[in-house]
Amino acid sequence: MFLIAWIVRRLVVIALVIAIPAVAGELIARKLVGDTVRNVVAARFGGSAKVSFGSTPLLWQLAHGQLDDVTVTEADASIGGLPPLSLTANFEDVHVTDLIGLRGAIQTIEAEASLGPAAVRDLLATSACAGGLPDGIGATLTAVPRVVIRPGHVSLLPPHGRSVELRLVPVAANGALSFDLVGVAEDGAGVSAATVSALGSHANCTRTIGGLPFKLRLTGARATDGRLELAFHGSGAQLQE
Repeated sequence: MFLIAWIVRRLVVIALVIAIPAVAGELIARKLVGDTVRNVVAARFGGSAKVSFGSTPLLWQLAHGQLDDVTVTEADASIGGLPPLSLTANFEDVHVTDLIGLRGAIQTIEAEASLGPAAVRDLLATSACAGGLPDGIGATLTAVPRVVIRPGHVSLLPPHGRSVELRLVPVAANGALSFDLVGVAEDGAGVSAATVSALGSHANCTRTIGGLPFKLRLTGARATDGRLELAFHGSGAQLQE
């Protein structure tokens, strides 16, 4: 029994001697690589992003010349001329060509962004969109309308009350974000489809989302409970340019 206990203790000591440098190296690698990725993202997205590398040991990934899964979250990103938004981006299969400079090609990026009512109002309260509506409705909404976001649609309302309500559906197509007018109510009563169509012809609520980093392209838009969710996809970008 004494011999077995001694062997076990020796094995534990050996394991600790091996494990401690490995753990320390992993922590150092995650700190250094994380700081570099954070700086790269900050230069493209703005803000101060948080970076994570998944559960696979980072040293193992670097030894194989790639980062398998990099997740970046930014609470105050600024991209494509959009109002400030919260963003989560997943960088998949980053093939590292320069370990020191952390340069490499990103196979795919999937990103999701979220905007609240104030940011959506900034998109709608423009001279081309809400400002293009006939004087009666435009004056009622004022230059600072109220936005309520519900699953499936966005409501544009006066600052107080519901004397006029415009319902718009967000659509992503061909790299542009549009808000299609699908319903209008005055004092709670819906107007005819012909009137909705006529009003919609006055308002250009489409914005091209260009100049996105990492070759991202807008691919989806949907209204949820209190948020406008945007989806982006990119491929073949460089981690650093």
